[in-house]
Amino acid sequence: MADRTYTTPQGQSTRERIIEVAIGVFASRGFRSVPLDVIAAEAGVSRQGLLYHFESKAELLVAVLEQHERDNEQRGLELFAANNRDLIATMRAYVRASVENRGLIRMLLVLAAEAMDADHPAHEFFVERYRYTRDGLEARIAAEQAAGRMIDDVPPKRLAAVAVAVADGLQLQEYLDDGSVELEETLADLLRLFLKRPASESPDA
Repeated sequence: MADRTYTTPQGQSTRERIIEVAIGVFASRGFRSVPLDVIAAEAGVSRQGLLYHFESKAELLVAVLEQHERDNEQRGLELFAANNRDLIATMRAYVRASVENRGLIRMLLVLAAEAMDADHPAHEFFVERYRYTRDGLEARIAAEQAAGRMIDDVPPKRLAAVAVAVADGLQLQEYLDDGSVELEETLADLLRLFLKRPASESPDA
């Protein structure tokens, strides 16, 4: 279904409220076990009112995930520019922004686990999400290696896969046991392992 065009601010506001409620519900209960009636009631609309904006629960789920990805991508670009393209500073700022919205993190972790089933409506979304995340990191790592700022004895593709796996694993641990892994510092330390030290900081200097 193409994106619906709204002629009044109220229509767009209702859609946004439904998405916001769905994030919380999917985060706490997953996708499969939640009836649309629950989401509609929490959003303050009727079931038919919800179906006016989203033709099915699967369509609502995809809208939630796509909205998150748009916001996520824009935030990443803004943070990279704001931190003068410094990878560690950008990563720290990104982690801080992410942990401020634990509901979104929980939702993604829960849905990613559910979406391992090929018939899950978010399966293809997560396949593509991981693919383009790895591809984007691979391109950034290759650029850093070409500029001499990152070790180049490991292929960018492998480093990107490791980075994604570690970030997801640490987020899961952090969510299960709040503060147990020092997420920001641990990811910063990992990134430092792959960055080349300036000659003035080398142990042999």
